[in-house]
Amino acid sequence: MALPPVAIVANACALPRGLAPHDDWLGLIYSGQSLLQPRPHLGYGAPASTLDPGFAGHAATALAFAALRRVWPAHQSAPGRDAMVLAATKGDMDDWLADGRARPGLQGLAHALDDMVPGLPARRLTVSNACVSGAQAVIEAAELLQDGEADRALVLGADGLSPFVAQGFHALQGVSPTGARPFDATRDGLSLGEAGAACVLLRAADAPGAPRMVGWGASNDANHISGPSRDGSGLALAMQRALAGVDKSRVIAICGHGTGTVYNDAMEARAFHAVFGPRVPPVFGIKGAIGHTLGAAGLIEVILSAHVAVTGRVPPTAGFARGEQEFALDVVHGTARQLTPGLVLTTNSGFGGMNTAILVAPGEGPWPA
Repeated sequence: MALPPVAIVANACALPRGLAPHDDWLGLIYSGQSLLQPRPHLGYGAPASTLDPGFAGHAATALAFAALRRVWPAHQSAPGRDAMVLAATKGDMDDWLADGRARPGLQGLAHALDDMVPGLPARRLTVSNACVSGAQAVIEAAELLQDGEADRALVLGADGLSPFVAQGFHALQGVSPTGARPFDATRDGLSLGEAGAACVLLRAADAPGAPRMVGWGASNDANHISGPSRDGSGLALAMQRALAGVDKSRVIAICGHGTGTVYNDAMEARAFHAVFGPRVPPVFGIKGAIGHTLGAAGLIEVILSAHVAVTGRVPPTAGFARGEQEFALDVVHGTARQLTPGLVLTTNSGFGGMNTAILVAPGEGPWPA
């Protein structure tokens, strides 16, 4: 539903060093190249993290810290008025698998960051909601601001790959043997990746000129433990809530979840047509370039959507060559496409039937309030 806007005032993304320099993740996305490569036991996926010795084996912690240190504590507010929302699906699960004495998963990740970064907010939430975790964390943080429970919200998303995660997706037969191809007619599965991402949110009135979240919605179609609703009705509902009161013709682009699995991408195409009719805005996705980064994915896509909203420059979808004829989409691919800056919708869907949609706008302009 349309709500008073929330500003995105700082952001950072960290990818494995073998994939791209930490400070040039946007350059990687806009290159349109797929940098996925064969990895033992993973099929095609992102290169493994190259970690500092102090992070040996702790990919989620390393990537979270790399993103976090770029936005915090520079944007702290008064003590007690900050909040942190952490998004991860498993965190450093290897700790738990290898040593029962280690603090497992998400708890270990939060405690490790407390030890490394001074002044993290004491008020915090953890969101572990499958593949929508990153986007859901952004929504939870925005609502803390709107409810007056915080004046500033730090959102952090991170996940590293572990045997548990890799074997789980392989058991579902959801991993492509050749690399993810979002929305492509020949797609045959996802590619796993790992990343860390962080952003700081303020009420828009406190950050004039910053890109804004101007609407969001969530739904659960409760369709299947892992499969999406085939007709896209659950995602369509989340999108309709995010777009309530908005002229849909003003949406310049959609950042799709685009995992590259047969059913997810078909479901998204149906949902886009259900909401927008025959004139679906141009669609793009990033998982063909960096893989599905799990708890970080939705947050990275919100950050990227804010960049697209401000610049109007839509990145190409790595791995895409030819779309399907049924529920056809205009998928941006090959090279970036320049549009007039405006509203960008980003969507995510996850196991258990959860769906999110977030509408982002430039800081200037007659956007919904």
